[in-house]
Amino acid sequence: MTEKPLSFWQKRLSEKQQLILALSLLLLVVVAISAASYRFFWQQKESQLAWSETELLTRSSSAFSRQLGHIKKNTLLLRNSVKDRLKISAELSDDYDWKAVIANEFRLFAATSELISQVRWMSADGMELVRVNSQGGVVSRVPEAQLQNKQNRPYIKQASIRPDDVYVSPLDLNIDNGEVVKPFQPTVRGVLRISGRDSGFLVVNYNLADMFDQLKQLNNDLVHLEVLDKQGGWIMSDDQSLEWGHVLRPTEDGLRMSSQFPDVWQNILSADMELKRHWGQGRLWSVMRFYLDEEDSLQPREVPFIYLVAHSEPTAFARWHLQLILSIVLSAGILYVLLAWWCWRHLQAQFTSRRLLKQLKREKRQTDQANQKLHDMNKRLVELQDELVETSKLSSLGMIVSGLAHDIYTPLGGVKLALSSGRQFIDKPDLTPENIERVAVSFNIAEKNLNRALEVVSGFKRIASDRAIQDVQSFLFKDVLDDLLFTYQPRLKKRPKLIVMSECPEPIEMQGYPGVMSQILQNLLDNALEYAFHENEAGQIHITAHQVGSDLELVVQDDGFGIASEIIDTVFDPFKTTGRDRQHNGLGLYLVHQWVYKLMKGRLNLESELGVGTRFTISIPLHIEK
Repeated sequence: MTEKPLSFWQKRLSEKQQLILALSLLLLVVVAISAASYRFFWQQKESQLAWSETELLTRSSSAFSRQLGHIKKNTLLLRNSVKDRLKISAELSDDYDWKAVIANEFRLFAATSELISQVRWMSADGMELVRVNSQGGVVSRVPEAQLQNKQNRPYIKQASIRPDDVYVSPLDLNIDNGEVVKPFQPTVRGVLRISGRDSGFLVVNYNLADMFDQLKQLNNDLVHLEVLDKQGGWIMSDDQSLEWGHVLRPTEDGLRMSSQFPDVWQNILSADMELKRHWGQGRLWSVMRFYLDEEDSLQPREVPFIYLVAHSEPTAFARWHLQLILSIVLSAGILYVLLAWWCWRHLQAQFTSRRLLKQLKREKRQTDQANQKLHDMNKRLVELQDELVETSKLSSLGMIVSGLAHDIYTPLGGVKLALSSGRQFIDKPDLTPENIERVAVSFNIAEKNLNRALEVVSGFKRIASDRAIQDVQSFLFKDVLDDLLFTYQPRLKKRPKLIVMSECPEPIEMQGYPGVMSQILQNLLDNALEYAFHENEAGQIHITAHQVGSDLELVVQDDGFGIASEIIDTVFDPFKTTGRDRQHNGLGLYLVHQWVYKLMKGRLNLESELGVGTRFTISIPLHIEK
């Protein structure tokens, strides 16, 4: 069996490198196909949304045009009709009620359209002389005592001085007697200045409330319609609390598009096109400027206008986008696995063929090298083991001795004092029953102090076995957890009905403070053992740990008594404890809180319910900078 000549890449690269190179090229091909597919479907969806939004804007603008397109003609027609009626009345009688004649003409005019809500004849100084209201098909004349002066209203000030020039006012809310009429009446007014003997203004109000209700019916699952004034205030919105908010609550923030969607608003203002589109806030926006007076839109003067805004429904679009990504990723994954499997099989066949030809030459050399490496690793392992054992012993001894030097002094001093007192009574020549009783009391005191000393030694022994280096270092969380639970085994044997379970299914690598982490676990576990259950009560304590993104999520949960609602807000305060009679100092949970937030830059959440149990959830970054 002869060996085939090797290609350039086979000579330069190892088998693993060749396999990685082939799989990388396949991955690039799959990624390119996936990106192209994503772009294709994205463009298709964008075209669909753009078409739907354009159709919605077109239908909306057509609705406005149908309703508002005849304002000027109707107002001029009414003016001519009123003049003719007054002329006829004057010819029939010199003593006629001209206001009644106008009011009657207004009634007939208001009955011609459901949009007309008011028709008014005003004097030159803005005082209403005749006013007819129309609502729900009922047309009525307003008594003269209720007529108002409107000289300060913008539509009076901005009305054209030319006799046949009808001014179309901006869209706003109808205000009567200084208050906004409710339910809201979005109103556009046609204003015509009347010259001659009875100079003044003819004003026709058009109530667009029904039209806006119809526009809302045009919304669908894909796109929604909103209407803005030229300053970006909402006239119609999905959120009813925003509608006319800039008028009703002018001092409140967040009632204009410029504050809620500043990038979209800036794009609307910057673009000078009939139809504008912009991606922002996870949706496609299409905006059309609609002039309330289309005849004046080509004139140099400023003409009132509104913005018709159509945008995609963000929740539905986000759901579609997620489905698209998942579908592409799944398809790409399946394609890549199939291609990678075929490539791997093909390359492995080539590698196997070459390895069989060289295997006999390499076998002895590889075996010798493997034996030498194994010998070196075993030697190094023994050395490391010895170093770790000695380091652990020295560290434990140092911490225990430093702690015992201070904390054991007091109980041993009490023992010495008690024994000295007892010896004085024993040395007396007359050892009375009273002295014997005092000696017993002294010995009892000495015994209690000795027990206290033993507790201190035991405590320091546990601390020494759990404590680690307090500098930032890399470690596995599972190791810290297992080491801590190991030290609790003697204590848990005394409470056989209490079960402590831990769950850390993955090796979580961390860079931080393993000693502090161990102490956090210890404090939470001690808290559950001391406060959640009676001494011989059955129960469970669960410790679970998972990696969530770049954080460690640690949960310590018990099914014990729970924490009362009146003290749950103070459990992290220093010296707060319900176990003062058991010599608890109230610093355990306080230190946990300080370590989590200040030292480890994490978050801590407490949930508890009486009779159900308590749950501590801690989120800590996996990597803390040194």
